[in-house]
Amino acid sequence: MIKKLHVKNFKCFSEQSFQLSPLTIFCGSNSAGKSTAIQSILSIKQNLEHISEGVFRLDGELFSFGKIKDLLTHNPVDNEIKVEINEFKIKLFAKQLDDKEFLLQSDSVTGLSDIENLFLNDFVYLCAERFGPRSSFELGPKKDRLEIGIFGQFSLSSYHDNQDKPANNQKFARNICSHLINPEKKIDEVIFTDALVREAMRRVCPGFSMKVIEADEIDRVYNMYTSGSESIRPINIGFGVSYVLPIIISASLIKPGGTLIIENPEVHLHPRAQSDLIKILCELSKTGVQVIIETHSDHIINGVRVFAKDNIFSERDNIVYSVTENSGKRSVKEIHIDSDGNLTALDDGFFDQINKDLMRLF
Repeated sequence: MIKKLHVKNFKCFSEQSFQLSPLTIFCGSNSAGKSTAIQSILSIKQNLEHISEGVFRLDGELFSFGKIKDLLTHNPVDNEIKVEINEFKIKLFAKQLDDKEFLLQSDSVTGLSDIENLFLNDFVYLCAERFGPRSSFELGPKKDRLEIGIFGQFSLSSYHDNQDKPANNQKFARNICSHLINPEKKIDEVIFTDALVREAMRRVCPGFSMKVIEADEIDRVYNMYTSGSESIRPINIGFGVSYVLPIIISASLIKPGGTLIIENPEVHLHPRAQSDLIKILCELSKTGVQVIIETHSDHIINGVRVFAKDNIFSERDNIVYSVTENSGKRSVKEIHIDSDGNLTALDDGFFDQINKDLMRLF
């Protein structure tokens, strides 16, 4: 698990440290910098092979930063860009600002084996711009590791390959599908991936039912939603279903020890569905999967609060970072949610707009 993160001269942060928990949430106003911490993690993940070759590239499959001048903060304390994750450290020296890669010095990297071992586990990043309804999707690459795609473009393919197999995270599966397990049996029943995805989706989208078909002659996969004997094309179902499906599939397939990063999980979802979704992700974070989220939604935060009150979920299990910007200066406040669902701290602008609006009205 990523326990600590430190960045220096990285995009909007001159220097900033973060402690991470099984569930870590970044929130704040637009362009305040809440994505920067996530992007620093992505930059390391997509550069692991390049680092061993003495190069650090700014483009990659997870995120492309542009040029060195785009990565270097606007008011750097010096020309050194630094990223530290647990015991791993990398130093990048910004010299040729129009270059798109760094050449690493002999002492630029320490703890490489530690980060390589960490990222040997499943790693899924879903960006905010996930694919909406499509008539079909391309088949995912046949790899040993889980491959969802940053837009969720391979989620249906991954689901199709695993739907008839036992769920990778049986503890999570049993929690989600507890109502399907016979309490009279003395041994735990195996939950299969298709049942886990179906039951998790039904918490967010009641009545959900789906079948996935592979058209192998054209290397595509497609899905149809079902209602009784009727089949419904995805384009005729609300956007929220298509946007949340890759999240649920990822949560259902990722193995304990893995990392799941989601930007704006609330997109296109009804407030109640947002709350139900984050409760599923809270449940996942208790079973050995680290969940990192960026959000603009107070329903996400309040959903965590309700989960903490209704379940065993202490302050050590979660961290919420409120990131604000004022005259170009970033401020990061660390907030926890205690076992009663209370916030350990407050911050101006921390999801208090509804209160401000109501005060204005009444």
